[in-house]
Amino acid sequence: MSKTFNQYFSRYAESEVDVLTQYESLLPDEFLVDNVLVVPAYQETSAFIERFLVSTLSKSPVLLVVVINEPIVEPITQLLNETSTETIVDQSESIFSQSDNRQQALHDYSISCGNVHWQYENLTLVKVEHSQAWLLVIDRFTQAIDKEQGVGLARKIGADLSAYLISINRVNQQWICSSDADAYLPDDYFSALSSRNKKTVVCCFNFMHSSDDESVHQANFLYETALRYYVAGLKFAGSPYAFFTIGSTLAFKAEVYVQARGFPKRSAGEDFYLLNKLAKLGNVEFIEDVTIKLEARTSDRVPFGTGPAVQKILDLQKSKQDYCYYHPELFILLKSTLYSFSNLWHYRTDLTSWFKQLPTIVRPALTEIGFETFVDKQRNNSEKQFDKQLVVWFDAFKTLKFIHSIRTNHYQDIPLSLAISKAPFTLK
Repeated sequence: MSKTFNQYFSRYAESEVDVLTQYESLLPDEFLVDNVLVVPAYQETSAFIERFLVSTLSKSPVLLVVVINEPIVEPITQLLNETSTETIVDQSESIFSQSDNRQQALHDYSISCGNVHWQYENLTLVKVEHSQAWLLVIDRFTQAIDKEQGVGLARKIGADLSAYLISINRVNQQWICSSDADAYLPDDYFSALSSRNKKTVVCCFNFMHSSDDESVHQANFLYETALRYYVAGLKFAGSPYAFFTIGSTLAFKAEVYVQARGFPKRSAGEDFYLLNKLAKLGNVEFIEDVTIKLEARTSDRVPFGTGPAVQKILDLQKSKQDYCYYHPELFILLKSTLYSFSNLWHYRTDLTSWFKQLPTIVRPALTEIGFETFVDKQRNNSEKQFDKQLVVWFDAFKTLKFIHSIRTNHYQDIPLSLAISKAPFTLK
């Protein structure tokens, strides 16, 4: 095991890795797979496991890591000001019971898929009957997850365990695949990763949303279009962070994952922040010709993301309002700024002269995100070092904050259809 892996597992990995480490010698000898896939499951049925086990993907040695999780619910006492104690207790007991039953049912189904070969604390390893597939089932509903850490912690637990298994050669491939229970994975999902460039550390699969409910389907298509519009805008601007950040469509190399210290423990946006870190360690590759089908659905399980966005669009449509999104002028301003970065080093001691190359509204936006402080700290670096640090500093998060600053003060959102028609770039 490399020093990079050792350092991560000893300092930053979740407690489930300690359990795996402690009982590693008791893993069955026949437990050796080619690929690993991590799926967090909160309020899900067994449908995604059933779907995976009858797919072509389970015909070769593969490990499906299922993290059955549930957030810690606020204490009942915090709700006493809103309604009567008796009502709260009745409602809470009903909610807890339904949720617990759903999570327990998924856990029981997972274990019933085959023979339990290894089981310690909250980890259970199952060899699926009449298959080359294995299931590693993690119970994080009996000991619930802090709601502020949510799906980020669930993904981290699964990815940490996967990284450890890769480090001890129980998983042959170096890729950790990350998806969700609403994903339908294509037959060439794993094989597509074997032909990637050596410098690639993250792959983002293509995606499409679909639903039998026409209104949900159309709302999700609109949101998906917005995502493609944003990435196309970043690409037009020349941003090195022009990629999709959808947790159900990712694959990343285990060693680079641990270098970035894993998924951030957040209730939403964990995919965005992980990719933001990984992109600084290597290339991010979009696999356009391999498409994951995502079940279009509304959701209130996370504070933001696809589910809440789709619900917002449905609400807007009911009240006959347009779904608005970023003005294309924002990407034009971003393009001008990134272009001017090419000679920033020469003006590092005279930023006032440098800003004269750009529209006046750019300086307040850059100042707001700490641009001048960054330049001051880097002024003694060589041009090569300066430019490298600039790319790292003006990352996906800083880019988003820059865009939001100008949007707030100058270019408010406009109807998405109008934004696309006015944009100096096209969507694929």
